[in-house]
Amino acid sequence: MNRREMLGWLASAAAAAGAGSMIGAPAMAADAKSAGRVGRFAKGVDISTLPELEANGAKFYEHGVPHDCLLLLRSHGVDSIRIKVWNDPGNPNYFPADQSPAAGYNNAEHVRVLARRAAALGMRILIDFHYSDWWADPGKQYPPHAWAGKDITETCALLSAYTSNVLNLLKRDGVRPEWVQVGNEITGGMLWPLGKYDQWDNLAQLLKAGHDAVKSVDERIKVMLHIDSGGNNATSRWWFDSAVERGVSFDMIGLSYYPQWQGALSDLQNNANDLATRYDKDVMVVETAYPWTTSDGDSEPNAMTNTGSTTFPQTPAGQAQFLAAVAEIVKAIPDGHGKGVFWWEPEWIPTPNVGWKAGAGDQWDNNTLFDFHGNVLSSLDAFRKL
Repeated sequence: MNRREMLGWLASAAAAAGAGSMIGAPAMAADAKSAGRVGRFAKGVDISTLPELEANGAKFYEHGVPHDCLLLLRSHGVDSIRIKVWNDPGNPNYFPADQSPAAGYNNAEHVRVLARRAAALGMRILIDFHYSDWWADPGKQYPPHAWAGKDITETCALLSAYTSNVLNLLKRDGVRPEWVQVGNEITGGMLWPLGKYDQWDNLAQLLKAGHDAVKSVDERIKVMLHIDSGGNNATSRWWFDSAVERGVSFDMIGLSYYPQWQGALSDLQNNANDLATRYDKDVMVVETAYPWTTSDGDSEPNAMTNTGSTTFPQTPAGQAQFLAAVAEIVKAIPDGHGKGVFWWEPEWIPTPNVGWKAGAGDQWDNNTLFDFHGNVLSSLDAFRKL
């Protein structure tokens, strides 16, 4: 099947998925094959911003012809999608106008719609709970405003109920995530100050509540704990030792690896190999990216302005070389523990009104797998070869 035929088939699948009551059928069919694909290396992307981009007019092209972004990704070899969840983004009672837009992108309903689209194409799904109304990352782990001031018992109950509610929402559509993250880049803890890194007993209770909530919906879903220290073995060991000592259960380790912030490729390799062996757990790089250009597509300064010690050119060819190198490291993790790589926000092209916060521009347009106008870059084909 050539690429044009593939795109036609995928378009038909997407149209069928839009038929309302039939949405569960493609997902169920994919799920029936899950036993044969669980061990397959995930070739993934995080496209959490796609619904907001589309709503604001973003278009994606191949050879000058517009296509659905998900279909393009699928036809070029991407088989897994990561989607972040925010609790109550855009609530005017909480946020000033310069943060999350009022449309509430990344809330449970937007996640539900995007997950349905991905499942209809037979794509595997990773759900990333931030447990916040906005970005949660190493620099900020704010609790949802509705949870502020609650004690640890109340917060664990709220976290458990929220987690299971979102997953049950997907389940009712016939969508079963293969993986679920309990927290996003939680090296410094989560739901500060209650679950900050210096409150490990509280943090452990929160992680246990999340794990149990996921398993209560479906035992087959793999629970992942995600930290940002992809190249820092000392920090990673401290973190997972602290979790294990307190009886926290998890199935997988998720790492972020950006060469500007997390060291050399050799640091990632050494850390990933050690973690997989030390804890006997599967490992994924669930966030990575590399620039295709040194230019900036809008007036917002780019977030990634250097590539550390990594020397691939900042071109589409360099992106492909970088992705291949990261995947090679993950695939070589001992005992088959390396399970996949996810590129972060390859579709976040410059689009009016879609920035890292309301009123700001796009900090990520030099790390996409599309050019500034939405045309597929040659680097997207690297997923075919993973």
